[in-house]
Amino acid sequence: DDELAKAIKDIRVFARVIPEHKYRILALLKRHNITAMTGDGVNDVPALTNAHVGIAMGSGSHIAKDAGDIVLLDDNFKSIIDAMREGRIVVANIRRMLYYLLATSAGEALVMLSALVVGMPVPLLPVQILWVNLVTDTALVIPLGLEKGEKNVMNHTPKHPNAPMLSRFMISRMIIVAIVMAAVTLGIYAAFLHTMDEAYARTIAFCALVVMQWSNALNARSDYESIVSRLRVWSTPFAIGLTAAVSLQMLAIFGPLQQWLHLSTVGIGDLVLVSFIAFITPIIVVEIHKFIGRAFFNKGQPEFRKK
Repeated sequence: DDELAKAIKDIRVFARVIPEHKYRILALLKRHNITAMTGDGVNDVPALTNAHVGIAMGSGSHIAKDAGDIVLLDDNFKSIIDAMREGRIVVANIRRMLYYLLATSAGEALVMLSALVVGMPVPLLPVQILWVNLVTDTALVIPLGLEKGEKNVMNHTPKHPNAPMLSRFMISRMIIVAIVMAAVTLGIYAAFLHTMDEAYARTIAFCALVVMQWSNALNARSDYESIVSRLRVWSTPFAIGLTAAVSLQMLAIFGPLQQWLHLSTVGIGDLVLVSFIAFITPIIVVEIHKFIGRAFFNKGQPEFRKK
């Protein structure tokens, strides 16, 4: 077995194997790999049941289909690759949604806690926080779950089933984004609090926080790809979600929702300036973080290429 385990590292094809050989090779591969087994007959059942994922052919025997975890209805091996690709895209999109929600929620919490610590009036009212969580987050997080896969999604080695959903590198980005969101929001709030009344400053802070949610959603479309590269990949759900979020925010600031959200009328110049700062700052910070990951930690780079 030890000699065969060493040989398996370099050999890609075994010919004229009997069922016992299949089972033995699979058992050795399972020591250090995630394994899948395809089969259609009774003699494939031991290997199908012992593999991490058993894939039975739809035209195969009933016992093989019962033993397999997946039944390949079209008997096309390409469907296995397509399923793997789709599974990786689903996991990546869940990771994006999780990162976005945790980063933005942590940023909101830091805004409120930091204001209390330094003795400032609350920068956001409860109904405004509810608006951010229910309207802005919902409009943007659902499209993130429908993103298209990155071009090199299949050029990475499989992740362990027990691997955490967010890596330490992504958690560090999440913390940095939350701190930046809180710092920018409080900085803008404090600046306007000294020159304008509390309602005006709160409205400006509310707008800044919402705009940073938009830019953070754009950042979240890819873990390590530049935002410029990712913008070339068109996503209709994301375009619809972003349009809905911007339109609803305009209704909140200039429309009939203003009184319900306790917002004050603000100057267009102040709104444009604050929105620009709030939009560009998270993008710059995350782009630097992505560059560090690509340049120094080999993040997002293919771990192997198909031979």
